[in-house]
Amino acid sequence: MKKLNIFKITVALLALSLLAGCGSPPVNSVPAAAGYTGIHQITQDSITVRGAVESTLSRNVYTTLGFMTGRVYAEVGDRVTEGQILARLDTEDLELTIAQQRVALELARKNSQNLVEDSRRLLNEASANLANNTNAHILSAEAALNAAAINLETARINHDNNLRDYGDRSDILVLSAESALQNARLELSTRESTHNNLNVLYSAGALSREEFRQSETALEAARNIYNNALANYENAVTSAQRTLRQSGITLESAITAHRNAVNMLNSARNSASQDIERLRSNVNSAEVAANLEHMEIALQILERQLEDSVIRAPINGVVTAVIAREGAVGTGLLFIIEDTDNLRITTSFREYDISGIYVGMEVVITSDGTGASEYSGIISRINPAANPASPVALFEAEVLVTSADTNLRIGMNTRINIQKRTP
Repeated sequence: MKKLNIFKITVALLALSLLAGCGSPPVNSVPAAAGYTGIHQITQDSITVRGAVESTLSRNVYTTLGFMTGRVYAEVGDRVTEGQILARLDTEDLELTIAQQRVALELARKNSQNLVEDSRRLLNEASANLANNTNAHILSAEAALNAAAINLETARINHDNNLRDYGDRSDILVLSAESALQNARLELSTRESTHNNLNVLYSAGALSREEFRQSETALEAARNIYNNALANYENAVTSAQRTLRQSGITLESAITAHRNAVNMLNSARNSASQDIERLRSNVNSAEVAANLEHMEIALQILERQLEDSVIRAPINGVVTAVIAREGAVGTGLLFIIEDTDNLRITTSFREYDISGIYVGMEVVITSDGTGASEYSGIISRINPAANPASPVALFEAEVLVTSADTNLRIGMNTRINIQKRTP
């Protein structure tokens, strides 16, 4: 009976040993992966991983201005606050450029405003003149048209009168000349008849030579009067024809002048409308030119550069690197500032440990640099996917250091001990 109990105990211990061997792999049984921080399996429920201390908040302070560094106020190890001046760039030339740009902008603003005001004034005056019919060119054209209309009416009346007089032979000069011609013709006819009779008597010896000669003289005078009357009549007719022809020419000229005056008035009105459109376009152009946004933006860029030339701390922290050098061109990285009061450690877990680890688990942190001191921390993040660059499944995680006033320094290598348990 005693031998049987011993045998049962031996079998039970052997079974437990086999189960323990199947529960977790032996230490160092899995080859190390690239980037693996090193995992040391202490027991089935405890693991130790390694990781480097980092700041939870780090900022690179840089510039792209390319100005020479004038002064550097911060050194490595200095504790700074957000907004504190770390360095100043040499901006003497930039300040002169800004002053020049401000003067140019103010001058351009005044000139543009004057141009806009003048353009609007000219447009308003032209519009008012057109609306009130006080446009000088239109008034002049209307006066010319009125004069042309009066001349046309006068020329038409004169021509109609001349045409009627000529057609009716009622021209006063012609009528007078014609009456004188008829009288002269009648007188000549009488003198010719009388002279013929006297010539018979003179031939018969019944009339003296002197009386006959007086008859000849009277006849010659009658002929001269007739010829003059005929010439006067012909001249009167020619003059009437000339007057009629001239009045016709004058009428045609008056018609042409009136037509030209109408065209001139239309042209003046069109020109006034076009002037208004041109002046309105000038106003639009002046308003566009008055938009000095490009100059304002250029000035703002320069002022922003001047503001950015004062290098300030973006966060509260400690200066861990100073790249800036006085007298050197300040381009690129100038300072590194890190929050040394809030630290974290980045590490990795293997796939057969990840099931017993969860966010919020407490850990113990040790480091060769701090001796036997132990610090507390919690797991704040576990990546949901394994690192694809690793030949074995590694899940990156982050541990926040929760102990205050530790001797841990950024860059220290640490060991993190985790007691595995089901969350």
